[in-house]
Amino acid sequence: MKRFNYMIGAMLAGGILLMGGLAMSSEGTPTQDKGMSRATLTLEEAIATAKTKFPGQVLETELETEHGQAVHEIEIASTTGVVTEIKVDAQSGELLSSDIEDHDDAAQEKSEENDKD
Repeated sequence: MKRFNYMIGAMLAGGILLMGGLAMSSEGTPTQDKGMSRATLTLEEAIATAKTKFPGQVLETELETEHGQAVHEIEIASTTGVVTEIKVDAQSGELLSSDIEDHDDAAQEKSEENDKD
Protein backbone atom coordinates (compact mmCIF):
# COMPACT_ATOMS: atom_id res chain seq x y z
CA MET A 1 0.00 0.00 0.00
CA LYS A 2 2.87 2.37 0.83
CA ARG A 3 4.44 1.61 -2.52
CA PHE A 4 1.18 2.53 -4.28
CA ASN A 5 0.99 5.85 -2.36
CA TYR A 6 4.57 6.67 -3.33
CA MET A 7 3.81 5.92 -6.99
CA ILE A 8 0.73 8.17 -6.96
CA GLY A 9 2.68 10.92 -5.24
CA ALA A 10 5.55 10.65 -7.73
CA MET A 11 3.12 10.74 -10.66
CA LEU A 12 1.37 13.82 -9.28
CA ALA A 13 4.69 15.59 -8.65
CA GLY A 14 5.87 14.70 -12.16
CA GLY A 15 2.65 16.01 -13.67
CA ILE A 16 2.93 19.27 -11.76
CA LEU A 17 6.55 19.72 -12.84
CA LEU A 18 5.66 18.93 -16.45
CA MET A 19 2.80 21.44 -16.50
CA GLY A 20 4.97 24.09 -14.86
CA GLY A 21 7.70 23.49 -17.45
CA LEU A 22 5.25 23.81 -20.30
CA ALA A 23 3.83 27.02 -18.87
CA MET A 24 7.30 28.50 -18.47
CA SER A 25 8.37 27.52 -21.98
CA SER A 26 5.41 29.32 -23.54
CA GLU A 27 6.35 32.56 -21.75
CA GLY A 28 9.49 32.89 -23.86
CA THR A 29 7.80 32.42 -27.23
CA PRO A 30 7.30 35.65 -29.12
CA THR A 31 3.75 36.50 -30.06
CA GLN A 32 3.06 38.33 -33.27
CA ASP A 33 1.83 41.84 -32.70
CA LYS A 34 -1.43 42.73 -34.44
CA GLY A 35 0.25 45.71 -36.11
CA MET A 36 2.92 43.44 -37.56
CA SER A 37 0.35 41.17 -39.18
CA ARG A 38 -0.91 44.17 -41.16
CA ALA A 39 2.53 44.80 -42.69
CA THR A 40 1.90 44.36 -46.42
CA LEU A 41 4.89 46.32 -47.72
CA THR A 42 8.00 44.21 -48.19
CA LEU A 43 11.34 45.32 -46.83
CA GLU A 44 12.65 45.77 -50.39
CA GLU A 45 9.72 48.09 -51.22
CA ALA A 46 10.29 50.09 -48.03
CA ILE A 47 13.99 50.48 -48.85
CA ALA A 48 13.15 51.62 -52.38
CA THR A 49 10.76 54.22 -50.94
CA ALA A 50 13.38 55.47 -48.49
CA LYS A 51 16.12 55.62 -51.14
CA THR A 52 14.03 57.84 -53.42
CA LYS A 53 14.60 60.72 -50.98
CA PHE A 54 17.70 59.46 -49.16
CA PRO A 55 20.11 57.73 -51.54
CA GLY A 56 23.00 55.85 -49.97
CA GLN A 57 23.99 52.59 -48.32
CA VAL A 58 21.48 50.80 -46.09
CA LEU A 59 23.08 50.15 -42.70
CA GLU A 60 20.23 48.67 -40.69
CA THR A 61 16.56 47.77 -41.00
CA GLU A 62 13.89 46.88 -38.46
CA LEU A 63 10.19 46.13 -38.55
CA GLU A 64 8.57 47.60 -35.44
CA THR A 65 5.16 48.53 -34.13
CA GLU A 66 4.61 52.13 -33.13
CA HIS A 67 1.21 53.13 -31.77
CA GLY A 68 -0.33 49.96 -33.19
CA GLN A 69 1.09 50.66 -36.65
CA ALA A 70 3.71 48.49 -38.39
CA VAL A 71 6.70 50.61 -39.40
CA HIS A 72 9.88 49.81 -41.32
CA GLU A 73 12.83 51.69 -39.78
CA ILE A 74 15.71 52.04 -42.21
CA GLU A 75 19.11 53.60 -41.50
CA ILE A 76 20.91 54.91 -44.59
CA ALA A 77 24.39 56.41 -44.78
CA SER A 78 24.78 59.04 -47.50
CA THR A 79 27.93 59.37 -49.61
CA THR A 80 29.02 62.16 -47.23
CA GLY A 81 28.65 59.86 -44.22
CA VAL A 82 25.48 61.37 -42.80
CA VAL A 83 23.30 58.64 -41.27
CA THR A 84 19.54 59.13 -41.52
CA GLU A 85 16.84 57.00 -39.90
CA ILE A 86 13.77 56.80 -42.13
CA LYS A 87 10.41 55.42 -41.05
CA VAL A 88 8.10 53.96 -43.70
CA ASP A 89 4.53 52.81 -43.02
CA ALA A 90 4.62 49.04 -43.57
CA GLN A 91 1.04 48.99 -44.82
CA SER A 92 0.66 52.06 -47.03
CA GLY A 93 4.30 52.65 -48.03
CA GLU A 94 4.07 56.27 -46.92
CA LEU A 95 7.30 57.91 -45.77
CA LEU A 96 6.43 58.84 -42.17
CA SER A 97 9.55 60.59 -40.90
CA SER A 98 13.29 60.99 -41.19
CA ASP A 99 15.81 61.87 -38.55
CA ILE A 100 19.51 62.62 -38.98
CA GLU A 101 21.48 60.73 -36.37
CA ASP A 102 24.10 62.60 -34.39
CA HIS A 103 27.57 61.24 -33.86
CA ASP A 104 26.72 61.37 -30.15
CA ASP A 105 23.71 59.08 -30.73
CA ALA A 106 25.84 56.57 -32.61
CA ALA A 107 28.53 56.68 -29.93
CA GLN A 108 25.92 56.17 -27.21
CA GLU A 109 24.34 53.21 -29.05
CA LYS A 110 27.80 51.67 -29.56
CA SER A 111 28.52 52.14 -25.84
CA GLU A 112 25.21 50.48 -24.92
CA GLU A 113 25.99 47.54 -27.23
CA ASN A 114 29.39 47.12 -25.59
CA ASP A 115 27.78 47.23 -22.13
CA LYS A 116 25.50 44.31 -23.12
CA ASP A 117 28.52 42.15 -24.02
